[in-house]
Amino acid sequence: MNKNLTLNRLVLIFFTVFTISFCFGQKQNQEDLPGSETLDKSKISPEQIIEQSLKKLEQPISDEEKYEVRMKMADAYLKIKKPDFAKSTEMLFKAKEIAEKLDNTKLKAKIYGSIANQYSFLNFPEKIKPYLDLSKQELDKFPNGYEKNYLTARLFIEYGNLKADNENFIDAKKDYQQALKFLQRNGTFNKKDIFQYRRAFYNMGVSYAYLKQNDSAQYFLNKALAIRDNENKEFKYFIYNNLAKVYAAKNEHQRAINSLETVLKEDAFKDNRLKADMYKKLIASYKALNIHDKYIEYSEKLLALEPDVKENNLKAINTAVSEEQKNLLEKISDKENHNNFLIIGCGLLVLIGGMSIFYINHKRKKEKILYQNFIANLEKQEVKETPESKEIIQPEIEGKEKPSFSIPSSAESNILEKLDKFEESAKFTNSKLTVASLAVMFKTNPTYLSETIKKHKEKNFNQYLNELRINYICKQINERPEFLNYKISYLAEEAGFSSHSSFTTIFKSVTGISPSVFLREAEKKHRNV
Repeated sequence: MNKNLTLNRLVLIFFTVFTISFCFGQKQNQEDLPGSETLDKSKISPEQIIEQSLKKLEQPISDEEKYEVRMKMADAYLKIKKPDFAKSTEMLFKAKEIAEKLDNTKLKAKIYGSIANQYSFLNFPEKIKPYLDLSKQELDKFPNGYEKNYLTARLFIEYGNLKADNENFIDAKKDYQQALKFLQRNGTFNKKDIFQYRRAFYNMGVSYAYLKQNDSAQYFLNKALAIRDNENKEFKYFIYNNLAKVYAAKNEHQRAINSLETVLKEDAFKDNRLKADMYKKLIASYKALNIHDKYIEYSEKLLALEPDVKENNLKAINTAVSEEQKNLLEKISDKENHNNFLIIGCGLLVLIGGMSIFYINHKRKKEKILYQNFIANLEKQEVKETPESKEIIQPEIEGKEKPSFSIPSSAESNILEKLDKFEESAKFTNSKLTVASLAVMFKTNPTYLSETIKKHKEKNFNQYLNELRINYICKQINERPEFLNYKISYLAEEAGFSSHSSFTTIFKSVTGISPSVFLREAEKKHRNV
């Protein structure tokens, strides 16, 4: 009885952990703290920075000084004992108001980049590129020199992070290399350069990790770790976290565990978002080492931590949205009659919001129907055809061009029989498979094979092969819950596609919906089972 209870407990924890894992999903190539170069933690605590800043704001100081104070507070709120992302975001938008009021090119370039980074940190990708582009517009006005090199390097890092978010790690790596070039133009680096150098090396390492080039990943992460930066000591936690990922990928699970548990023991480590990600890595490594008590321990810690992380993120995102809407309404009221345009602006926001909700609901209902129909058709296809039905020659489709020659009936029957076995074997997931190589496997010629597929499957070889692959991966997602946790690039590779983009395009043409939508609907189905 006790064994059954333990087993049930393990299953429940495993399922729950992977069901909520999307709440913690955050690519580690984005971990920068906006305005981090403005706070020297070795001299004063974040709590003291906030207290002193509030007092300073009560004094008659210039707008430029207010800007700097807001930036320091934005950073400090991320480094207090319980980080407050909402307050940090609010401070950034107040600094943005000052920069735009002064129409100061340098201040605008910096704050737009910091807000883009904050959105990146909060997993709000739609807002990142617009702010990066605004920062670039201001940077283009800069004269050549130290400041332009520094801010351009920072901008390249952010563009690289955005590409990495879209799993384009090769191009992301190129952006990080460009960032290093601009930093090197400044010669001997000061405190600001140290942090950006460290970020560039760190993000290079993360990109190599996602590209599964673990030795290169380890090299650049260690370069980042070797740089001494007393003002941003917490950054080393992110580096150790990704080194643990590299160790695990090399099956050095105990080394990964040692790295993570060393960080978790430090009293200064307070970041619950990062802590959640570390718990997930520890769960995976202890599971790989078959150490069940530790696997359960960290699973329970992760479950206990999840509500706090989720609530903090939502507050920060709501703050950002509120600040942007407030700025929009203020601009409208400044241009025209305050009361009239305020009402119109609010009305438009409500109308657009209602229309957006209606559109999203309508779209999701349509996607759900397409998903259900596809699954139903997929299940029907699994019902074996009778031998008699296989022998019936398909009727000619009007408008189709007839083959210019006749395939011997014995050869045709032989090919059809082998196609049936081929479809059941999953050999079609071989990404290097061609009509010529399959013909060799079937001991026939490519023309006979191609024409038989056209005649009986009513599609050309590539269409036939792609449909088999998509049906296969959809079946795996539908029947095996662990597939819900895999990245789309992994699913593409598992199905036999060499390109993430071609997989997405073909997936949508076969199913009618994108892979991400299919995963969403499959997750709902598994939850309701």
